[in-house]
Amino acid sequence: MNTPNPNLLPFSPAELEHYCFELKTKPQSFKMGRRLFQFQQGQSVYWLKAQQRDAHPQLSAGFCRELDFYRQFQQADAPDFLLPFYCSQNTEMLCIQQETFQDYLIVPDAPAFFTLAPSQFSPSQIQTRLLQVLDSLEQLTRLGYLHADLKAEHWREWAGQVKLIDFEQLQAIDDPLMSNMTATPRYMAPELFHGEAKTLASDLYALGIIVYEWLTQRRLQAKSYQDWAYLHCQQLKIELPAAYLGFQDLLEAMLNKQKSQREVSFLALKTLLSTENA
Repeated sequence: MNTPNPNLLPFSPAELEHYCFELKTKPQSFKMGRRLFQFQQGQSVYWLKAQQRDAHPQLSAGFCRELDFYRQFQQADAPDFLLPFYCSQNTEMLCIQQETFQDYLIVPDAPAFFTLAPSQFSPSQIQTRLLQVLDSLEQLTRLGYLHADLKAEHWREWAGQVKLIDFEQLQAIDDPLMSNMTATPRYMAPELFHGEAKTLASDLYALGIIVYEWLTQRRLQAKSYQDWAYLHCQQLKIELPAAYLGFQDLLEAMLNKQKSQREVSFLALKTLLSTENA
């Protein structure tokens, strides 16, 4: 008797065609063939992401990369940072709102991890939450990947665990040829503005910005790509509220403007996080 894979959502193409899908795609993405739908099964809400083949080469390649990443865990245990999922097989076709899709991915709706303000947590709870975030990224790197597009909204909370989503820019750690400038300027490490390849150091810099904005509850501001470059390469100074000064050394280690001096050891970062707030 086969045991159901706990990583997989129990859907099928025939079943899916009976659900009522609500289109949530942004207009610009819609023009490039991206489709994002929301649907409900009982009390549970799910997201279905699809891409029209040949509509936009870059988006299509990114979505195929994400599907390939998920598919490797269909027959094996998934890492803890993945939400339960369902992704199409190459022989499946799904018709939604008079469009047919061969490639699609379904994950449950999960609240954003960084939505709740840090003021709602004690210092020790903040420490625990940030350790969970570091754990999730460390798991990904142990699999041999960079996320390469980290944003605050890419961390989710599900069943008391931290989850990562959106792996379209995923790249192998040892494959710099896959580097491209698809990063969001808000989260770009200084070296990326100089055309260098994405690395673990640039992923950790992006995470540092996410944590800094969360702790200060203030988004960094810039009006242009050039302004973002100036902010990250020269202007950025870590200034935390008094209540969170215990996280200063951690953020300075993650946000060092010099890549060679930025801390990239998860053990060292976790030690900093644990000792600063002991």
